[in-house]
Amino acid sequence: MPDDFGTPDAADATSRNEKTVTEAAQYIVDLGEQAKTEVQNRELGSVKITPAQRKQEFEIMKDNPEHLAKFFTDQKASVEEMVQYLKKMNK
Repeated sequence: MPDDFGTPDAADATSRNEKTVTEAAQYIVDLGEQAKTEVQNRELGSVKITPAQRKQEFEIMKDNPEHLAKFFTDQKASVEEMVQYLKKMNK
């Protein structure tokens, strides 16, 4: 058995797999950090919708205060953003 068995310098199959997994995990962490530093125009994983879909969504929720409140909470909208959104959608 080699002297480096079970150490980070080991060259057996398990060690190579561990290094691959560790490098992949670090790559994912670095990628996530990079994505956080960039200005995002929408949440990661969200789906961009058309203006017609946005108007249709507003029509459904405009008469339901609870739904509208949840929408603004989910969007983490400031009061100013809420006012601007409502002005835009009520044109």
